Amino acid sequence: MNKIFVLFSLFLVLLITSCSSDPVGSDNPKDSGKILLKIDKQNAPASVVFVKAYLTRENHQPITGTLNLQSDSTADILLDNIDAGEWHLKVDAEDDSGLVLYTGETEVQIFAGFTSQVYLTLNPTGSGTGSIYISVTWGVPINYSWIDYYNNPILKPSENSYFDSKGVGNAAILFDENIYKMWFTTISSDSKGYVFYATSTDGITWVRANNFPVLSPSSSNSWDDGIVSAGAVIKVDSIYKMYYSGYSYSTGIYKIGLATSADGINWIKNPNPILTGSSNWELSVGVTDVIKTNNTYYLYYHGRTLDAYYQINIGLATSIDGNVWEKYSGNPILTKTQAWEGNGVLFPSVIYENNSFTMVYGNAFGSTSGFGIATSPDGINWIKSNSNPFFTKEETTNQWAYEEISHPYFRKFGNEFRIYYTGFYNNKSALGLVRKLNSL
Repeated sequence: MNKIFVLFSLFLVLLITSCSSDPVGSDNPKDSGKILLKIDKQNAPASVVFVKAYLTRENHQPITGTLNLQSDSTADILLDNIDAGEWHLKVDAEDDSGLVLYTGETEVQIFAGFTSQVYLTLNPTGSGTGSIYISVTWGVPINYSWIDYYNNPILKPSENSYFDSKGVGNAAILFDENIYKMWFTTISSDSKGYVFYATSTDGITWVRANNFPVLSPSSSNSWDDGIVSAGAVIKVDSIYKMYYSGYSYSTGIYKIGLATSADGINWIKNPNPILTGSSNWELSVGVTDVIKTNNTYYLYYHGRTLDAYYQINIGLATSIDGNVWEKYSGNPILTKTQAWEGNGVLFPSVIYENNSFTMVYGNAFGSTSGFGIATSPDGINWIKSNSNPFFTKEETTNQWAYEEISHPYFRKFGNEFRIYYTGFYNNKSALGLVRKLNSL
């Protein structure tokens, strides 16, 4: 497998006599040095488009530079205003989508009045048929270490389409048969909701399976005659189970339904809902996740009151077969306790790992403006993070979802945590992705 050999020539101003006292880097050329990165452009693999260099040092802002191998006329990256001392150098080689294909790093000692050379080998991160996303944070607190995908949104509404003229969102993702499968909701021009299906090799670039929904509202006067929205899809014994929220415009109430499929495309609905609201706190209910662990199904849903001063809380139902459900007697299991949560908490999405449950959820402060995280030893009793919200609409790439973010779908694929979410802009919605490596 190819490697990229990068020659770094360190050119320092000969008149430097002391290190700069400015932790950001000095504007005085006598107090700073330069690094010129010479790239072996001709021998670079064809898949590499960008070479990015990162210099970091404690109490200093990071210094970065980028070379486009396809469009830049030179094969150099010049970094200047570098204080004398030891720096950490990291170089990534990326393809045209921003995925890191090769990487290398080393410590670089910059001396005043001294010129040195460093030879750095960039090693491949994968086999060439997949991809590895590398997230680097420079001493940033953990609540800011979620990285919004730089090219969000990953799925937009189709142009001139009846089915998704008002937007797409509410994704449910399953990695199955070595591909990513997604069921997502569309809102039509007459405000009806449908479920569509798409596939992906990397969970980022998606291809719609067809131009028609795989799940549609039922006929008039049915409990789900207005909107159907996939909350979660799981696969058990070769059968796909879709737990969805169904809405009727005549009643103004959501209920929770179940549909099954042998291929994930052709679905058969249960005629009646499997879970409905009851008490005042959950007159209308919607499902946003179902997981199976320790031979038990856990269905997480939110319920809301229907008065003008609505409140939203999170509840739990369990099952031994995924068909017949029993609500937890101590519901709701999560309520608003933090100021940012506004009118309540909703959109719970849960993973089970290392004998612990982790939930990502949204707030109901007029619209959903951010996501919080909570942990539990049993899936019932939850402890919220003091760093909530850990991700907000203001942190979306270029604030693309400046109106609202909602419906986080939280999963771990390999060593990467991902949240697929719905973002709102210009009175429409699209799907976005925020992700984090290794640990929470």
